[in-house]
Amino acid sequence: MGYEPMSAAIRVSKGSLYDYVLVAEDPRATDGFDNAFDTISPGNLNQSLGEPYISVTVQQPTWKPALRELRGDVRAPAKRQQWQISITSSLAKGEPLSVELQSDRTRLPQGTRLILRDSNNESDLREAKCSVPAPGPGAATKLLIIAEQP
Repeated sequence: MGYEPMSAAIRVSKGSLYDYVLVAEDPRATDGFDNAFDTISPGNLNQSLGEPYISVTVQQPTWKPALRELRGDVRAPAKRQQWQISITSSLAKGEPLSVELQSDRTRLPQGTRLILRDSNNESDLREAKCSVPAPGPGAATKLLIIAEQP
C-alpha cells in the first residue's frame, strides 16, 4: 500500500525566541542521509554569540558526527515514522516552551496523526499547541515526533 508524502514544520518558541525543524516524507527519499532532501543544522548563531536562544534539531545519533544534527529530515513515506528531536536553550529550567505546527509550511494527508511524545505526555500536534519545560542551560530535552497514516 502506498502512503502519501507529508511535511511538518515544528516551531518551538518562548516570546520572540524560536527555532524550528522540518520532518517530512518524499517518495524519492530514503531513511538515510539524502543530500537532496535532508538539511544539516548550521548551529545557532545566538548561542554562538552568547545571546538568549532556543535550538531544535532532529537527532541521528548513529550517523557520522557531521550528520547527527539536522534542521530537516526527509524520509520515504511509511505508515509510521518517528523522529527524535532535541531542544536546548539558554532559558531557565522549567520555563514553558510552546511547541506547535507552522501551518503555512505543513502538509499532512487527511487522517494523519502527528504526535508529540515526551517521557510523561503524548499530544496530537494537529489539534493543539503543546507546552514542554525548557531543559535549562547546558541540558537537552528529547522528544519524539510520530507521524501515523491511516
